[in-house]
Amino acid sequence: MGAGASSTQEAVANATEEELGNVLASLPLEQLQKIAEVVQECDGSEAQAANAPQKGKVRREGVSAQSMSDDLRKNWQKPFHEKPPEVREKIKTIISSNDKLQTLFGHLTDDAVFEVIDAMASKSVEVGSNVIVQGQDGDNFYIVDEGNLDVYVKRGDSDACKVLELGPGGMFGELALLYNAPRAATVTATTAVELWYLDQASFQIMLSTAENVKTFEHESFLSEIDIFKGLTKYEIEELSEKLQAEEFDDGEVIVKEGDEADKFYLLQDGEAKVFISGPGGETEIGYYQNPGEFFGEIGILTNSARAATVRAFGIGGCSTLSIGKDDFRKILAPMMAPIREHIKSYPKRPEEF
Repeated sequence: MGAGASSTQEAVANATEEELGNVLASLPLEQLQKIAEVVQECDGSEAQAANAPQKGKVRREGVSAQSMSDDLRKNWQKPFHEKPPEVREKIKTIISSNDKLQTLFGHLTDDAVFEVIDAMASKSVEVGSNVIVQGQDGDNFYIVDEGNLDVYVKRGDSDACKVLELGPGGMFGELALLYNAPRAATVTATTAVELWYLDQASFQIMLSTAENVKTFEHESFLSEIDIFKGLTKYEIEELSEKLQAEEFDDGEVIVKEGDEADKFYLLQDGEAKVFISGPGGETEIGYYQNPGEFFGEIGILTNSARAATVRAFGIGGCSTLSIGKDDFRKILAPMMAPIREHIKSYPKRPEEF
């Protein structure tokens, strides 16, 4: 690792969470690109120090900084749109009370949050108007002040379908700016709407570069799984936000035969074995070893109890990503046909676990 990377590691290691945003903002692009590697290395060291993974342990996300040109940094001037104190506090309260907004703002100091608030401009939208349109380039990030909006996603030649409703305190428009990709959805006002927005350059410099702690690790992982390749980037992002990372020791039960089917599981790494009980005791009927293999869907789809037991296997056990049954049904509704088709390939009795 070169001298630049070493100094980056030292800066990150010595920074408090509150100072980390300022550390990142001062670094050149090449060093920003090293940060994800540094954090992953730190995470690995912490896991080894723990000696044995704990069930239900939530993994700390890595830092992912959005690339941008030096010209953008050099030529950018921070916008300022004056607001009454009560309006500034109202926006601050919205940011503090919204988990998704905390992903973007959570590690900024109060002063830095108010700087972003001061950079936001207002926008009025008439009922029936589109604020953003799927496929178009991203220009702004939005926070809903008043009113309601519907979010639509179109797949191929089919009609767009509504996937989400937004109200006061909601946010949208960040995906295209984070990914430097076209809009992944259309957002339409269902009432008269008042919005606060931040332009793309200001978003990337004030949030995405300096304080984008939202990693793309889960999104990248999900995008490589065949069963999810029909999802849009918007839906992948929604799915990743609901995933819970858990680690299981060798022999530890992940799901138990006869229990309620309350979660859907994805194998992230390690191995797991599947067992069913019978007159002669347990019989092994399945084996998971490839990242992205999944289980638990049939019990959710059929509202039936687990029909088998799954245990972590091998040195180091396994890591999974899980999602609750309600979010599974909502977010993965577009994928039910391929999921049901996949079920037919199971070499076991028809009940799922």
